[in-house]
Amino acid sequence: MREGPALVRPIKGIAAGHRNPAADAAAPHPLGSPRAAVDIPEVVQATAEALDTAGLAEYVFQRCRDLIFSAHVHDSDFLQSLRASINQNVTGLRDVITGRVTMDELQLDDVHRFAHVQAMLRIPQRLLQRSYRVAFYTQWEAWSDALRQHLVTTQLPLDAALSALHALTETVLHYQDHVASQVADIHTRESDALSQSRVHIRHSLVKTLLEDDSAQLSPADLAVLDYPLEHHHVAVLLPEVSEALATRIAGGIRQATGAHGTLAYPLSLSSSMLWISRVESWRPAIAARLDNVLHRLGVLAAISQPQRGPEGFRRCFEQAVQTDEVRAAWLHSDPHGAPAVVRYADVGLEALVLQDHEMAHNFVLAELGDLAADTSEAQKLRDTLEASFRLGSHVATAEHLGLHEHTIRNRLQRAEEILGRPLPERRTELQVALRMFRLLNAQPAGVTPLPGSRSGRP
Repeated sequence: MREGPALVRPIKGIAAGHRNPAADAAAPHPLGSPRAAVDIPEVVQATAEALDTAGLAEYVFQRCRDLIFSAHVHDSDFLQSLRASINQNVTGLRDVITGRVTMDELQLDDVHRFAHVQAMLRIPQRLLQRSYRVAFYTQWEAWSDALRQHLVTTQLPLDAALSALHALTETVLHYQDHVASQVADIHTRESDALSQSRVHIRHSLVKTLLEDDSAQLSPADLAVLDYPLEHHHVAVLLPEVSEALATRIAGGIRQATGAHGTLAYPLSLSSSMLWISRVESWRPAIAARLDNVLHRLGVLAAISQPQRGPEGFRRCFEQAVQTDEVRAAWLHSDPHGAPAVVRYADVGLEALVLQDHEMAHNFVLAELGDLAADTSEAQKLRDTLEASFRLGSHVATAEHLGLHEHTIRNRLQRAEEILGRPLPERRTELQVALRMFRLLNAQPAGVTPLPGSRSGRP
């Protein structure tokens, strides 16, 4: 490269591209102990001023979300906290590089808050540390690439270019160490405090029960859990209710249903599972009272079938999760017609079939054929078929749809022509396919992913 203007200041300990042992001894490495801020060459500062930090922050967010925190992709509050922390770190590093602030002057409220969130969700510190390595390596990649382009444009001498890259790298590593040390301390303190709390111990016991079919709790553990595992359970998944609010809701449910125990468990920062137990079985009238409470509160809810004992405790959880998948899919395909409170007893078939989304989608398309088309005619024929199967007569179907009986006959005949076979021939399969179509919103072009899938459940 040809000689260019001297845009960089000498960095302590570097002369003509070589390390100075005396300077090294006087100034310990920044990752060993704190020292004065690194002298930032002007070319690095200019690069920092020009970099698209908003775009970089979003890219870092996507990397951390997909590589480190994929188990929390459906937790909007967690992702919001993650994004805020990354934004603050990216802009903070930029401000340090440009000389606007020193590291000691940084305001890192969002960064510290995210460390607290990770401790609350029992995310291990190894993942926290890995997220910082991924985040700052990604930033270093972006910063060094931008600097390289700047250096090529300005054609700085080799020594000056190497000094600039060294200063940038040292600053990024120094910043990472400065921030990661703080969040590690916060995470450790919060985790230790939570580990000593009764609530956290209860969460750990519930997690053990759900993950280990053979788990047997000691009398001391059962006393801490304070929930009768031998009773008749119902689980209610509340996808938009935090654990604290679920605990308050439990009081009203207990009074309305005559329950003997309730237990709230967080699935995310803003969703929770609530178990309700009774000594006696859950009679239909008692179950209806539970529905009434949830409807009156105006919350979204997925309710399991009643189950008994520790194994029933686990089955209730699984059924509530499956029911919520159906509820979310139903809401996705029919925002105005989907119910807020859904019971496993009413959607058990859909819950079963949705265990394999691709197979369910292929089944719907194979049974309905062109009746699955996205046309007004196909929609009318599907509605008519579904009502006819459910109500059992042309007269009742016509009355339900507000149509003439002859119109119903004509539509059913047209459906047979499209299917190429008599309707009674595969009546059961058609009924299942029509019910699944409502959830899958199937189109011939391919599979439509549904929200709330099992893979995303915390």
